[in-house]
Amino acid sequence: MVDPKLLCKKHLQGEHFEIHLHLHNFQKHHSVTGRISPVVLIEPASMKFRHDLLAQEMLTRGGKHNSPYEQPDISYLPDWQQEVKADLNYNLKDLTTRCEECAKRINTSERSQSSG
Repeated sequence: MVDPKLLCKKHLQGEHFEIHLHLHNFQKHHSVTGRISPVVLIEPASMKFRHDLLAQEMLTRGGKHNSPYEQPDISYLPDWQQEVKADLNYNLKDLTTRCEECAKRINTSERSQSSG
């Protein structure tokens, strides 16, 4: 749930791709426990919202987007799994340690927020 503007092109497109991959898991009623525990990596109730944010950022950067997405039926999941929320601070820290380009984007954003 990191702001898509802060993601490098590789992570922006990669997360978009993963959202489409997860659709199959939801349709087949597969478990998502490994994606939400011990660290929340996806928010099942926010899949379409997140997809649309990523797609808009891809278009803003001059890319293409031709893969619509509908919110999957997640009613088979336990209530707590349906409404789980990602840890934004954890995800920001993780990105800054794993990706130099994302780290630059995140650090630039933090500097501009603290000065403005």
